[in-house]
Parts: sequence; structure tokens; C-alpha cells
Amino acid sequence: MIHFELNTIDKKHIEIDMMNSNPTYNLIAKGKEAIDEQDVEEEFRESVDLEVVRLFMKNKDDYIGIIDYCLSNPSDGKTWISLFVIHKKYQGSGLAEKIYSQFETRILEKGKKIISLAVHEINVQGIQLWSSLGFRKI
Repeated sequence: MIHFELNTIDKKHIEIDMMNSNPTYNLIAKGKEAIDEQDVEEEFRESVDLEVVRLFMKNKDDYIGIIDYCLSNPSDGKTWISLFVIHKKYQGSGLAEKIYSQFETRILEKGKKIISLAVHEINVQGIQLWSSLGFRKI
């Protein structure tokens, strides 16, 4: 069963492992193939300032991904996903679609009707995923 768990700074080693299983994404997003503790600590500082909720996605006891989101972005009031990463060993298993469906249900239950996100233009895999889930380019 898939569930969400709060991502806290004491679990930064899990986040580092998750992110570093995706060196191509790190290169696109961070300009380097591997992130370190300093990068994760900076993400946590920024998330507090921006009121970003940081969650791990788990399948039973296995950490399979990370999702960061802002329920009500100050600039437009919409829910924004700022990070959605699946550990490399779970990619292609269909879990991303299941996870997103559960996440979307959570957001709808909170009264939000629109979920937005940004995808780097060269992130072909990300564009394919989000397009398959019904997102459209704006």
C-alpha cells in the first residue's frame, strides 16, 4: 500500500539516496549529477520560507519517492508541485501514476481544484509522465 510520510531533516540521507539515483534529473535541476547534505539542507530552508510541504512516498516500508508541494502558492493561490521524484529502481513500475492519483485525491479533499507544476523542457521523461496524467502545457 502506498502512503505518504513527512520528510524531515533527520531523514536527509534518504533524500540524498533518492535524488542521487536520478543523476540526469540532478544535472537538469542542480547542474550536477549528485547532491549532498548541503543541498538538502538548503531545500529544507527554502521550503520553510515558501510553506512547501515535503513528503516521502512509501510502498509498505520502502521509500520510493519524494513529493514537495505548496498547497496555496502566494502568487496565484493554486497548489503547485515543486518536486516529484521516484527512486530509479522503482521507475517504470506504474507507481508514479498510483502515487499521483492518491496525491490528487488528498488535494481535492482539501478543497483545491487545480494542481500546477513546472517541468524543465529537456526533462523528456517528466514531460511524458505529466502528459500521460492529463497535464497540459501552458
